[in-house]
Amino acid sequence: MDAKEKVKNQDTDNKEKNKKGVLNKLQEITPDKEEQIQIIGVAVRLGIVVWSGFCLTLAYVDLPGFKKQTFDPTFIASIFTSTLTTFGVQASSKKGGNGVSKEDIEKMISSNSAGVQTIRVETPLKITGAEVVKKTDPLTNRTIDPQSGRLT
Repeated sequence: MDAKEKVKNQDTDNKEKNKKGVLNKLQEITPDKEEQIQIIGVAVRLGIVVWSGFCLTLAYVDLPGFKKQTFDPTFIASIFTSTLTTFGVQASSKKGGNGVSKEDIEKMISSNSAGVQTIRVETPLKITGAEVVKKTDPLTNRTIDPQSGRLT
């Protein structure tokens, strides 16, 4: 009877190991809760991409076993593209799109800089900008406060 009981105990242990859910397996892979949340988030986003991609395929292609669907795929396409952007994949337009290049930004800054001071903040905190020039009144030779414009 001892051998039979050992076999039964081993069978129940094996069944318990096989019954471990996805979350228990995830805890075995990584004990860190933040990493677990990230893995679940990636799995959910990947599921959404697969689902929306399948729905878009049904909208445009007649697959064997699936009838071509007649619906407006705009909403599903927006879900598909927005979920893809979370993975870093972005659609580009052949027409140039709405993107602004670095050169365009530099041109905008330089053309609008009349009377404007540009300050660049870097990490660690380092503020650079135009130097303040002390002005003096030619009549009284007193300095002019740069903020208020009054004589000091």
